[in-house]
Amino acid sequence: MRLLVSVRTAAIGALLGLLVIGLLPPTALAHERRDVGKYSFAVGFNGEPAYQGQPNAALITVTVPSEDARPVEGLADALKATIAFGGGPPKEFKLRAVFGRPGAYVADFIPTRAGAYIFNFSGAIEGTPVNERFESGPGRFNNVESVEAIQFPEAIPPGNDVARIARAADDRATAAWVCWHLSSPSSPLVWQ
Repeated sequence: MRLLVSVRTAAIGALLGLLVIGLLPPTALAHERRDVGKYSFAVGFNGEPAYQGQPNAALITVTVPSEDARPVEGLADALKATIAFGGGPPKEFKLRAVFGRPGAYVADFIPTRAGAYIFNFSGAIEGTPVNERFESGPGRFNNVESVEAIQFPEAIPPGNDVARIARAADDRATAAWVCWHLSSPSSPLVWQ
């Protein structure tokens, strides 16, 4: 009878454990995992979800699964991190080790646009050359989200969006001014 009770208790405990794991926030799963030779990479944003205009970082964690998931330390100077957005040119950011998390490194930056980002890590790990590209998106790690979704009581567009709109309006006003002057017979811009 006692054996039956302990088996039943163990089964209920296992089911509750699975239920708790299923209810955990998805941030722990918001990183892309990839095997690179004997190494395992986990890459994503340091803070999930990542919001436009909010300080964040590209995070890479490097371990060796065949050695009891040994964290690989000393990579801050051995790896180069670049970040790109929207087909634009990549920009290099300095990697630094994360205090208290062996094998974890971040490249601090502020994502100024919502959407997909590309992280590239290149260099050598314990003498093994690496050059790996990670792109945010479905099935990988999360894109940067617009901050407007969480603003309250009113949404305020990010400053870079306002500047971009102002530049476009200025360009249109300049074009209209030039067109008006070119069409006016008394304009000093018209050749007589």
